[in-house]
Amino acid sequence: MSKFLQYIRSQFYIDNSETVFKDYIEFDEGNRGGFPSDIVAFNYHNGLVVVATSTAQVIFYGYNGASWSINLNSQNTSSSSTLQVNKICFVSSNTVFVLCHGPIIVPLQITDGIVTKLEEVKLETNSSFRWDFMHIQEKSDSENYLIYCLNNTIFRVMLDAMQPETLLTNEDIMLWTSGGGEISSITSLPKHSSSLLVIDKNGTVAYYNKTQFIMTVTLKNFEDEPIIKLCWCPNSPEVAYGISCNNKYSKWKITIHSDNRIRAQEINFDTSHNFGPYPCHEIKHFSICPDVTNDDQHFLIYQGGKSSGKNDDRDLLSFRHGDYFEKLELLSSVVGIANVDNCEEKGKNGFILICTKCEIIGIDLDKQPICVLQPRHFLSINISNPTAHGKVIEIEENIWDRIITASQNYWESNGMSSRDWPIFYQKNIVVDANKQRAAYRQVYISGHSNGNVCIWSTGGVNMSLLLVVRTSLEFETNSSTDNDSEYNYPNVCGAEKPVKKMGMYDPFDDEEELHIKLVTLDSKSGSLIVCNRGGYILLYDMNETPKKLPPWEPISTQVSNLTVENTKNKLKPRKTELEYSCGFHLRHRSDTLFPLVFNVNFNHKIRSIAFFHKYQCLAVGGSFGFTCMDVKHGYLVYSKSYNDPSNTSNIGSSQLQRYRSLKKSLRRTFRKKRKPVVIENSSHVESTEPTFENAINNEINKESYVERPIETKTDSEMHNDPQSRQVTCIKILRFPLEDEKRVDDVLAVGLNNGTVYFYTVTEHDVGLRMTFNVEQIKTIAINRKQPILNIDITNDQGYFSASTKLIVITDEELRVYNCLPMLKRNSYKITALEGLKIRNGAVTRLSNKKVSNSYELFALLLTNNGNLRIHSTSKPAVFETRPFIDSTDAIAMDSICLSRDGDSAYLIKSSELQRSTINGHFRGWKVLRNNNTN
Repeated sequence: MSKFLQYIRSQFYIDNSETVFKDYIEFDEGNRGGFPSDIVAFNYHNGLVVVATSTAQVIFYGYNGASWSINLNSQNTSSSSTLQVNKICFVSSNTVFVLCHGPIIVPLQITDGIVTKLEEVKLETNSSFRWDFMHIQEKSDSENYLIYCLNNTIFRVMLDAMQPETLLTNEDIMLWTSGGGEISSITSLPKHSSSLLVIDKNGTVAYYNKTQFIMTVTLKNFEDEPIIKLCWCPNSPEVAYGISCNNKYSKWKITIHSDNRIRAQEINFDTSHNFGPYPCHEIKHFSICPDVTNDDQHFLIYQGGKSSGKNDDRDLLSFRHGDYFEKLELLSSVVGIANVDNCEEKGKNGFILICTKCEIIGIDLDKQPICVLQPRHFLSINISNPTAHGKVIEIEENIWDRIITASQNYWESNGMSSRDWPIFYQKNIVVDANKQRAAYRQVYISGHSNGNVCIWSTGGVNMSLLLVVRTSLEFETNSSTDNDSEYNYPNVCGAEKPVKKMGMYDPFDDEEELHIKLVTLDSKSGSLIVCNRGGYILLYDMNETPKKLPPWEPISTQVSNLTVENTKNKLKPRKTELEYSCGFHLRHRSDTLFPLVFNVNFNHKIRSIAFFHKYQCLAVGGSFGFTCMDVKHGYLVYSKSYNDPSNTSNIGSSQLQRYRSLKKSLRRTFRKKRKPVVIENSSHVESTEPTFENAINNEINKESYVERPIETKTDSEMHNDPQSRQVTCIKILRFPLEDEKRVDDVLAVGLNNGTVYFYTVTEHDVGLRMTFNVEQIKTIAINRKQPILNIDITNDQGYFSASTKLIVITDEELRVYNCLPMLKRNSYKITALEGLKIRNGAVTRLSNKKVSNSYELFALLLTNNGNLRIHSTSKPAVFETRPFIDSTDAIAMDSICLSRDGDSAYLIKSSELQRSTINGHFRGWKVLRNNNTN
């Protein structure tokens, strides 16, 4: 009968879907935030940074990390092969040459935030060419030449002509070279735009005026080693540092006399012995920055030296200023180094920008010892493996102001410089105005495998890292993630000196139980809730003053009788006091300083969390049920298990094991192992090492690389078993559940067997304290046991009307219910015809583009084919669909965050955050989008 009534009701429905979607939905692809983790090329010029990734994505960065990007392969119509970027160089203030393998030159021009690709130039077919010998020669104050060497012939490319012009042929070079004429580098004299210096492997420097050969001079250092490269000082056009073939440098004075003759003299011999550790790798990225207080002194930084034995896979930078010397150890490979001497602040030294594969590190040269700029904007989300994702919108204005203040205090308390980055392109439009809008007050939260929680500001045109919460400090751990000690490296030139670690990226920074599983931020109170794989639930509150908290003991919140098996890796609470700086502090019990931490059974999976600020109620759902905790007084209020204890009593830790570190397994895979002794003709050998037949005695102690199977993430077999009744979704709603005259505070719990339980949360006075009471009221059972993905209502929280509907999203269908009585009104099964599955879903409320006080409710659904479907909640069968994510991109599909404002965000290669929206009124990047159509 009910189906018959639904059919009659549907006949009176007027299909105005085209009008609805046209008047309310405005799809904006948005922009990318964060920083890539696969950079292969870098350059800087006059406040503008440009980088290129391994996939030929070229990104320009301006003020506060605002970015403009273009994909060369998607724009590549003249060639069927994909482009591979090797280097990037500025040839004018707004034009770059992207030097690709081939060799191919791709010119790009950026004007008012619009990136335009000009016609590319393919020089010839030579796949082995890598642009090793190239030089940017100054033509005028606003334009440069590109000079390069190909097949021992030197060419020049000008921006206006864009055609290679031959300067020197192989025969010209063979006239003055010896030993085969192998060229080592090309340079030119500063302030002499017509000069050209060609240096060979023997240290012979040929001086040309335009294409006319003038003379040669031989440069050899104090050890009689030939100089193969010259690096010029920005403020001293006659001073250069020469790099010798044995990877040492010396200071030279090179002058041009009135008779057009060149003269070179090595100067300042005492500094030639004090520049770095031995043995020394090849010196790369040698950069010089002037000292405004002393013209004879320079800041020198270069890649070279050998890293500490404990981290021999990392790069080492050497930094020198006079007698001050530092060794800087980076956590990823160096791509490029740029010196910035044209500082806007008069009387202050400039900066050095170090670009690695996944971050830009800025060094403030005005302070000693070395002071690093705050890494807010030019840092990859993938500083360590991101394992949890969350997005919070419409944060209360007072909470937002406290977060911004805490962010400033956090970076200053870490000893970082407060100076602005020397990247100021488009500063006039990338402004901080109108921050009171709710569209700007939103954050993206990433949990990582080392226990860190990063809070990123994502509301404006830029994306910046606000705070880092290190949950690992709350535990006793032997992990190196909390070891900030500096390693000593033996220097033959003197006493041992500590190596300073630079940057925040670490490819092997993980810990099995510190791995963050779930994370969320309450927009009303600013409370941060974090769940890790060790079973601990940590709550953090905002504090403006430093505080020291004593040790803590967890409060158990078990929901089943499953035996907790002892494990050697189980996390242990810290036993010492911990001092917190301004920012997020571990929540403590009311009227005491004892920290408040909950834990669940180590073998349980925490799948969903929700925080009810009104009652200070924290609801946690897992593999066997859910619990409600009073986080004000610190005790368990309600616990419910949906499984028969007899069905779970025999489950061991091996079946419920949730995580093994992939990165640690990789390290074990390639670590040197001894070959084990093999007993022939044995039926069983108790060893986890690989076995080798016919082993001989003289090879037993021989070291070799042995491969091991890589251990990956393993999940419980119960995950897909509907009988296990696991909690998959917990939502806090507000609508009439029993009486239409009274709006109830409702806790909705969805299970993976298609059941939704509704509980009311009410105040409860126990005499000594005011707490809350939880009572089960209603239940919805969906046929075919479809896992519940999301539960929501079609009104804003705290408001209710007669038209309010309850939306239940499963992995197969979208269901619409009346709130009271709770009866199904409509539904649409995604898998009925298309054979799809829903991966994620949310209800969004969109205002009319023409009438601001009119709004409509839609359901956003992400399906497993990567499409984004926009369904009308009044008639779910009416929808729009569009391609959204590549279905093979597992990282993007798993990290998608859909917001109630119509905004969405997902990770690109675990490092960048792609933002988009279907709501034209709710976008913080609108200022840039007006000037950028890319």
